[in-house]
Amino acid sequence: MMIDVFLIALLLSILTGNIKNVLKYNYKGLYLFAVPFVLQLLPWKEILVPLSFVMLFLFFIWNRDIPGFKPMAVGAVLNGFTMSVNGGRMPVWEPTLKLLNLDLDFKHIAFTEFSWKTFLADYIPVYLPWGRKFVISVGDILVFVGVFIFFVLKPRFQTQPSRVPHES
Repeated sequence: MMIDVFLIALLLSILTGNIKNVLKYNYKGLYLFAVPFVLQLLPWKEILVPLSFVMLFLFFIWNRDIPGFKPMAVGAVLNGFTMSVNGGRMPVWEPTLKLLNLDLDFKHIAFTEFSWKTFLADYIPVYLPWGRKFVISVGDILVFVGVFIFFVLKPRFQTQPSRVPHES
């Protein structure tokens, strides 16, 4: 679903002309954004998944002044915590999987009872108008909100009136 959200937000950013603002930011530690996704594909998930989320969190914190990065950071922490306490895999509520007729992939594990390890897991069903369906978490929602803020909303400094005194 992250790809769907990213592409919709990117398209809206292009249509609204806000893409120029996205490209102007001075990002700190940009490498920390790509490396975590590669780490999550490797074995040793118990070690690499928490490390990948620490790297993402650092990237978001170092860039916290960029609109949308704070909710993305909170969402990443919630998802990272949940995956870390569940062996490097995100738990998905089995009844929702059955409801949507979905299968698990290598990054997920099914659960049937809520506990402290699963209360932030994927259990919210999502149907997209073009037929795709997913199960998402509260952390995912925060990340998606942050992505839309980042791509679509104009930065505050551009929406405020000029404070330069006018000569008469």
